Amino acid sequence: MSIISTQTTVTIGDATAIVTTSDLVLQPTIIGTLAARGLTHPQGTLGPLVYTKNPDEWTNFDVSPMVKRPSVASLRTLTDTRLTAWGGFDRDASVTEIWRGSETEASMEIDFFRQLYAYFENPPTVGFIQWSPADRTVNVYNILIERLTAGGSEIKMNFIALRKNYILGDIVFKFRIVSQV
Repeated sequence: MSIISTQTTVTIGDATAIVTTSDLVLQPTIIGTLAARGLTHPQGTLGPLVYTKNPDEWTNFDVSPMVKRPSVASLRTLTDTRLTAWGGFDRDASVTEIWRGSETEASMEIDFFRQLYAYFENPPTVGFIQWSPADRTVNVYNILIERLTAGGSEIKMNFIALRKNYILGDIVFKFRIVSQV
């Protein structure tokens, strides 16, 4: 058996480190197109509802409730005619969320619709349901639910679609924003 009597250092690669820099832009974690909207019941009788899919369309809301155009009228006085305007910010603007579907295309899962319907049929006796449109803003709003329809002006179900856990047709959820939290 041979014995090693010398020692040698072998250089395998260059030891200089390569440093690369890049700007990192951090966005708020709650806002964005992939953030989910949600509802919270004030009395705790219903658990918080986080949307499984945000609506395809909505009206009267962008990053805040849409402000209505001022009302302008002319008034006759004793000596002249005057224009008067009222700014008319409508704090209880109706918002409509629509999930698009058709007779052959599902708009949402039945489990989410049943939870949404539970909020519709159980209005709070004290306080307001809170709506948080996290895909549009970090603000939270107190709302009153006005209407919920599926597949038309009422709630229309399809047996075969329900067996696959889906609802066909458009889902329309309409509510009034009462105040900002």
